[in-house]
Amino acid sequence: MLACVGAASPAAAASCDAAAGLSPCFDANSLWLPAGRATFFSLPDTRVIASGQVGFGAAIEELHRPVLLHASSPDLGDRDIHVVDNAVDTSFFLAFGLSRGLELELAAPMRAYQTGAGEGSVTSQSGPPVPRNAVRNPRVALAYSLDDALQTRALGLRVSLEAALPTGDAGAFASEQSFVAAPSVTVSWHPAPLTVTAGFGARLRSPVEFGAVRLGNQGFAAVGVALELFTPGVLALSLEAFGLPPLSASRAAAAPLRVSDELLFPAEWSAGVHSAFGTSGPWTVSLALGSGLPLSSETERGSNGSTTRRFSGMGTPQVRSLLVLRFSPPQ
Repeated sequence: MLACVGAASPAAAASCDAAAGLSPCFDANSLWLPAGRATFFSLPDTRVIASGQVGFGAAIEELHRPVLLHASSPDLGDRDIHVVDNAVDTSFFLAFGLSRGLELELAAPMRAYQTGAGEGSVTSQSGPPVPRNAVRNPRVALAYSLDDALQTRALGLRVSLEAALPTGDAGAFASEQSFVAAPSVTVSWHPAPLTVTAGFGARLRSPVEFGAVRLGNQGFAAVGVALELFTPGVLALSLEAFGLPPLSASRAAAAPLRVSDELLFPAEWSAGVHSAFGTSGPWTVSLALGSGLPLSSETERGSNGSTTRRFSGMGTPQVRSLLVLRFSPPQ
């Protein structure tokens, strides 16, 4: 009997038609890095690139144990299965200023390397491991900034609609089985030298089940605080957190009867260091380190009553490290 108590990541399978309740068609990495201007890693800036200009960037992420299954059996005893043990993701970004306040964004993420037992190890001790690499779903977004309409540099507002296209490698924990739509609103406040940003939205998809967990529609909430040190643009520190609360039931149909309740709530925090090499530099380099937050839970009935375990949800690594390089034309 299986209960998913870890995060989600790619596994070895040729398609989404895996064993019942063990579909590998979801992305192990739940963090969508912004493709345009960004002070934070989970939140875009509210000000977009000017009309006719182009921005670009690249990122590399290391994820430690993003997919973990907890298996319990009267024959084998409880054991943890590292479906995806380690993963290295790369992403490339483009942002185009279409008109005043309107931006088109493109993101091309890939799974450059990964290790793990794969979903086949859940039902067999000789199952194939996860593929060594995979193409993740590309994303496209339209964003509109209302910063100019607010007529103050202290406040910012942006609305966007982003979509992940299901063209990645199926069965490798790198691609969803359906189109994912993600509307969002971002608000920022700039009482120098601080920047405070918050975002709210949703991710709307066809549901998929893995172990005892059902991954369906999710909300999105994030908040970040950044502090400029010394001369603006030389060095900044940031702290942020984001979460994806479920908008539907998280308990899978194939969950064991002893599992009375399941909550899939991926969430992470991260701390970052940023530098634009001075106030006029168009280049920004950012480093971050973070980990999952144990907001997901599972309740099991037993002979001694019910017990609840808390853990990081699918798509949430135990440790995440990030390096991001961006070019944004000066305004």
